[in-house]
Amino acid sequence: MAAETPTNNFIAIPNQSVNVSGIGEILSSPLSLFQSSCGASTSPVGQLQDKISSLDLSLTIPNHPEFRVLGYPVGTNAFSGKYKLLLPDLHVSAEFVVGLSISIVVGIILAAILYHFALSSREKSSTGRTLLIGSLLCFTSIVPYVLFDILGTQNTAVRFSIMAPFVLYLFRTVEAAYGFFPKGADESFRLYCIYFASPAEVLFEQRATRKDMFQSTIGVMKCAAVMSTLCTILSPRGYTPFGAISAGEFYEPITVERYLNLSHLGNCFAMAYFFQSALAVGNSVLGNLVQLLTGYKVLHTMKNPMLEATSPSDFWGRRWNVLVHVVLKRGVYKPARTYASALIASLAVFVASGLFHEWMVHAVFLYNKQSEGVILGSNTAFFVWNFIVIACERMLVATKGVQSLKKVLPRFMVTVMIIMSSLPFAHWFGGPYLNGNFFSDYEIIVPMIRKM
Repeated sequence: MAAETPTNNFIAIPNQSVNVSGIGEILSSPLSLFQSSCGASTSPVGQLQDKISSLDLSLTIPNHPEFRVLGYPVGTNAFSGKYKLLLPDLHVSAEFVVGLSISIVVGIILAAILYHFALSSREKSSTGRTLLIGSLLCFTSIVPYVLFDILGTQNTAVRFSIMAPFVLYLFRTVEAAYGFFPKGADESFRLYCIYFASPAEVLFEQRATRKDMFQSTIGVMKCAAVMSTLCTILSPRGYTPFGAISAGEFYEPITVERYLNLSHLGNCFAMAYFFQSALAVGNSVLGNLVQLLTGYKVLHTMKNPMLEATSPSDFWGRRWNVLVHVVLKRGVYKPARTYASALIASLAVFVASGLFHEWMVHAVFLYNKQSEGVILGSNTAFFVWNFIVIACERMLVATKGVQSLKKVLPRFMVTVMIIMSSLPFAHWFGGPYLNGNFFSDYEIIVPMIRKM
């Protein structure tokens, strides 16, 4: 039976622009010089990129004859052909480093303002302090758009890396308003700047040992190898390896047949595992860098949720991007808990998560870009659905039936059931990234093998 053409059930938002000409005029000269020097073939970056491009990093696997075992043909030429190792694009990598560095510098400035003008008066309820916090929140939400205009980057992976620290800054600013800090973070100006501006969760009570440094370095190499392998495998199939039903499509009406289609589930799993691996690379690289520069141990933030989660709470609370979980807990859950029940506070966390992801989708894919099929609303819908899953878990987890089932089922079957509670809807989250070409932009900064 031919599949019907799916229709989007969320509203598309047109591209918007913010006038930042004043700031742009101030910073355009040095940044233009940087961009031109990176792009010019006579610059060090350009010359190195030319040398890398000229390297012959190819390997040819010849055809081989099939042979028979018990009369049946064995062997295939599916893997024969010419393969080439593609190294990261240095121009895009330079954009990544510069953009992320600027984001961290902005974080240090925000930390200095908060420490000297807000934290010193946190025991007092003052209108001036409230206005300062509100102004910083507004400033933090606008700065990424300003940086995109100034830097002129169109690569969505670079844009994502520039924006990611500002998500932390938003919630850490709310933490400052309520005083919910990790232990030791506000003991001195230096420690607070490290805490606030770090793209990692710093554990101030634990010094990083040589063993920690070694293990984190090994972790970086493992995560990078997994990511390169994923890009190598998924890139030729457009990151939807099971074809048939695109992981970026939204179906209306929602039907069991469409959402439980094996091709759809396979694409959703591939996309979710890509996100898990990409976040693991980013967190491990930046976390390792923070450990080396500060001497403090950092929290391991991605703990293989797609293959090891034992419950929805375990998935979201203890395994998936724990860095974001802890800032949401201190910046949303604890403040909300002072006014409402635990259930309402949990809802606030998932709604806040959906809204900041919408902010990222708009800035990364829609601001000053032509991105077909990228819509707003789907990320929030995905996180609200997962709140429903968590709420159901809380109601059922203590029942005898659920407890007996967990004892009888093998652990991997429990994990499959947990993943299946959200996997059919995973394209609500990943669709904008797929349609916005995030995956193809990301692979530019990852070494990978491609069949020529």
